[in-house]
Amino acid sequence: MLTLLQRRVRRDGRSSFGCVLIAALSLCLTAVAAAPAQATEAEAAKPALKLKLFVTSRSNACYDSGYIRAAKRLAMRERARINEQGGIAGRRLDLEFLDDGGGDERAIELVRQAVADPEVLALIGLGYSKRAEAVFKAAGSEIRDSNVPFLSNISITSIFADYPNVFTTRASQDDERIPVLIEFVKKLGFKRPAFLGRSGSMFSTTLAAGLNRSLSETPLVAERWLRRSEKGFDSAEVSAAVAELKEKAPDLLFLTIGGRRSAQIIKAMMDAGITPPLFITGRIESIAPDVVAAYPSNLYQVAWGNLPDVYNDRMRRLISQSAPREWIFDRVKNADAPGWASGDCKPRPDDAAPDVYSSDNMGAIGIGGQFADMVGLVAAAARTAPLPASTVQLRAHVIDRIKTAYAAGRGTFQGRFANWSFRRRTRAAARTPFIVQLVPSVGGVQLAPVQFVRLRDNTLRAVNTLYLDVDMIRVFRIDDNEKSFYAEFYLSIHDDGEGMSIGDIEFSNAFLDPRTNNRQLTSRVLNDGGKGGAYPDDVKIYHVAGRFMFDPEFANYPFDTQRFTVDIRPKRDDAPFIVQPPPPLLRDQSLISDGWVPKEQYVGYDEDFVRTTDAKSHEQSIVPFYKASFVWLMSRQTTDYYLRVVVPLAFILLVAYLSIFIPRTHFEAIVTIQITALLSAVALYLALPQVDADTATLSDRIFLFIYMAVSIMIAISILRANPLVTHRNWLRGTLGLMHVVAIPVMGALMALYILQASLTAW
Repeated sequence: MLTLLQRRVRRDGRSSFGCVLIAALSLCLTAVAAAPAQATEAEAAKPALKLKLFVTSRSNACYDSGYIRAAKRLAMRERARINEQGGIAGRRLDLEFLDDGGGDERAIELVRQAVADPEVLALIGLGYSKRAEAVFKAAGSEIRDSNVPFLSNISITSIFADYPNVFTTRASQDDERIPVLIEFVKKLGFKRPAFLGRSGSMFSTTLAAGLNRSLSETPLVAERWLRRSEKGFDSAEVSAAVAELKEKAPDLLFLTIGGRRSAQIIKAMMDAGITPPLFITGRIESIAPDVVAAYPSNLYQVAWGNLPDVYNDRMRRLISQSAPREWIFDRVKNADAPGWASGDCKPRPDDAAPDVYSSDNMGAIGIGGQFADMVGLVAAAARTAPLPASTVQLRAHVIDRIKTAYAAGRGTFQGRFANWSFRRRTRAAARTPFIVQLVPSVGGVQLAPVQFVRLRDNTLRAVNTLYLDVDMIRVFRIDDNEKSFYAEFYLSIHDDGEGMSIGDIEFSNAFLDPRTNNRQLTSRVLNDGGKGGAYPDDVKIYHVAGRFMFDPEFANYPFDTQRFTVDIRPKRDDAPFIVQPPPPLLRDQSLISDGWVPKEQYVGYDEDFVRTTDAKSHEQSIVPFYKASFVWLMSRQTTDYYLRVVVPLAFILLVAYLSIFIPRTHFEAIVTIQITALLSAVALYLALPQVDADTATLSDRIFLFIYMAVSIMIAISILRANPLVTHRNWLRGTLGLMHVVAIPVMGALMALYILQASLTAW
């Protein structure tokens, strides 16, 4: 191409300036062409770093759980974000998912292949304690010698205790679950606990051993084990176990045979007339509803993330920032499962629409988010390594970083879905579990009255559950630029005798008054929690009004949906609590808001922390606490915007378009009309109140489109009047076609875009 240009210049006898211009153009094009080649050579010199992620598909399940698809999608998003930011040590990051199919031998083979890869930076995944035990027994020396960081999902830390490069994203059985269970037994005053587990289960075995070791003041009055076959538990063994339990009369039974399998045991206990409170493994929701409804005593379980009627606020915010369908990992039918032939698998109803906030889907998102957070953690740790660094050096630095910067009590990694830190001794995730209960009189699961948090000295502190609700009355005086709104609501608190009141609560997003250093709130007592009045017994009710902050997203303004919250956290360190709201169906969804339409209401929770550094000793520490957010999603009403902006702009564009049909002999009139239209659009934009946004809003994009469309019409009008164009029929016809057809098509596409944005907001 350059040669042809040079020949053209020489033939036309151009000046030396043309030669200089050609030479400059040659250098530019040569540099541009060479840049990709240099980048390719650089990438080839630095092979990509790899993360190997272990997953397990189950061919015998009627439906897949959806977690593998969630893990792949969310982890790949995190990988894309990391690579967009320059990768790790100047190298691209690649992910590889390894499916063991539920087989021990396959898992061993995959782990061996992974640790042998010279470019692997870390391993992520591998759960199920029995399979993990087989993997470390067969390939433990290879795992240790490779020094590859291994962020597993093993719940029993003794399996990898001798491998300093192995961590787990699960909480330690000995450090977290068992101490919480022991404190729970003490706090609620149980004196005669018993244990019924499944023989051959490593999880049940270690749990029983831990309980026997720790319950010195209130030892187990009975310990029974049941063998399970493909057909279930032997009825004779179940009868014998139930008979012994009836004889021992425990006041609490640890039932560790899984949620779904518990129904057979619970039915046998009810038939025998023994119904102590049950602490089960698994989920209460997985037990047959008719069995749960018939059981007369409380049911308890341990929960790690999905709390009753409360959402992970980070996860919920991520979902709300994009189309919900992108977050649906609905279970897919596994046609090869043997249960379809035997009739054990049941098809779902045809009208069962996928729900992004269903328990199963949120569980899949939670596991997928865990994989994504581990990808981000490895990248964040590796990026702090001194450069240049080899893969071996990066591995060692990641291990050291997890043990120091992300050690429990000293630091935490803030993932997109959760916070992560690890115990120094066990290298297990520091995650204190919640205790969930089902009370027969309530009929639904909720947080138990007492919870526990781990303190800096590694002791557990009891935390009260605050049964609380916020009934929003109205939201008004919403200011986009000051990012504030006024709210008026009723606050109700159930008092369990702990004396909790509004004075123990801090509304953390309420405005601070600089004159008094207090929140800009007013409250008055409607009921002090007494009995026998017009209000419910033991419920304190307050009328609250004040000014609150919110964090708006203006990308879709004015067709936007914003998140208005009332954030609640403990006011004093000596009176911590965690909030339990009522079920969504029992909350009042109606409220008044001028210019906004309520769409949805939910309650979210998040773990926040206070980070401190001792200026003298340089010792870092973090103090975690929980906060709850009562959230209202509301869409902006757009009628005013349509009347003041969209309709006038449509007329401006129409007038400018109609001017092209004026005969070209009146060129001055054509251009005058089009320029006037352009200036009118600019004046309308300047006359509108603007929001203080860090990015271009949808309103800005609408005006930019009008500027572009009118400017194109002006340019085409000028070109069509140019003598060089009028002498070329094909060019004149092409410009005329663009004038008459292309502009309306562009306008129709923009109108469709605005309509879609408007419908999405509503």
